Amino acid sequence: MIANYRRVEDIGAISAENELEYSASIQILADTIRENLNPVLPLSSETCIYRVPEVLRRVSESAYTPKLVSLGPFHRDNGSLSKMHVHKRVYLKTYLEWYPEIKLESCLEALRGIEGRARQCYAEFINLNSFQFVEMMLLDGFFIIVFLIKFYSPERRGSDPIFDTMWMSWIIEHDMILLENQLPFFVLELLFNLAPDSKHDDTYPDLFDMTIQVFEGLVETNATPNTIDRSKVKHILDLLRGCCIPLSPVESPQVDRMSKVRYSVTELHDAGVKFKAGVSGSKCLLDVKFVGGVLEIQPLCIEDRTEPFIRNLIALEQFHYPNQAYVTSYAVFLDNLINTPKDASLLIHHEIIENCLGDHEEVSRSIKNLAKAVLADGSYFSEDYAKLEAYCKRRRHKWMTSLRRTYFHSPWAIISLIAAVFLIILTLIQAICSIISL
Repeated sequence: MIANYRRVEDIGAISAENELEYSASIQILADTIRENLNPVLPLSSETCIYRVPEVLRRVSESAYTPKLVSLGPFHRDNGSLSKMHVHKRVYLKTYLEWYPEIKLESCLEALRGIEGRARQCYAEFINLNSFQFVEMMLLDGFFIIVFLIKFYSPERRGSDPIFDTMWMSWIIEHDMILLENQLPFFVLELLFNLAPDSKHDDTYPDLFDMTIQVFEGLVETNATPNTIDRSKVKHILDLLRGCCIPLSPVESPQVDRMSKVRYSVTELHDAGVKFKAGVSGSKCLLDVKFVGGVLEIQPLCIEDRTEPFIRNLIALEQFHYPNQAYVTSYAVFLDNLINTPKDASLLIHHEIIENCLGDHEEVSRSIKNLAKAVLADGSYFSEDYAKLEAYCKRRRHKWMTSLRRTYFHSPWAIISLIAAVFLIILTLIQAICSIISL
């Protein structure tokens, strides 16, 4: 290929002397470009695993990069993650020992049968031959499955360095929710279902429910699993997103491009808006309701995994769900509400945010960073924004709030106000009586 370009340069040097050779050089260049286009495949309908764009990665590199284990091809050659290769082989051996009926050859044959479909799930050309790709799916797939089983059923752990040191299992959980670190869910299900029916001994549920249970700290385990179409789940991150989005998704939540909350939590509070943790009749994280001056928001636990989890959900939506970007809208909603640590403190006070980071300023910073460099064309919360805007524009709400906080903030303030009013009335009566007696 390089030789072809050199040939074009050589011919170009004499093109003025020989028009025929100039035409030949154009043909060589066209053939070279056409040859370079061959590896560039169009995205398939199966595509669901993407590289995080640099514009998002620059905001928080650590939120998108695995710390301990590579899963899938994108970080396979990262030398700092190579130590986990031993654990992957140990977990494969463990699973085959749990179920001796499973033959390694059968696993490889089954994976070879879906190799083409699995490759199409990645949004770029995977430079692995067939043997390498199948081995990767085998080792990474069984590593995920055995990790989930051991996490869910501690009695199956035995002597395992991953679970004997809590930090390792915690970091692996982090690595499993990264967009770039995913295996197609149908690959995991194929390997999981190779085990005989005897595995259903109440030790652990099916792969779908077990995954949700393992990540219960990030999603509501009893909120939406029955409403998710299992056949459409792309990978673990996609499954967890399904546990967060509304039960009845709207096809295009971006109603108003310019809609946003124009008031922070503190400003809303000063305008008389009351805050309530939890939305009546809902457990969906993204549900928000503003009725009768009360803003109901589902509780959100802010811990070390929260920011990378929401960031990777946003990255997935930017690629795969541009017309159903619910988590993106939610992040922008929080970003608009929280501008200072005082805003975060008010939501923490009303138990809408559970602060597991310790520092209110850190909570504020974490939430403010979620929406950085994010493209959000409108919002799923446009209707709520409009209601809040209309409420805050009414001056009487601010006046009533100021009156309550100035004169009715404590029993003693109320007593003082009543005494002052009573004194004024007595003074007026005395003045009137004096006038009449004249």
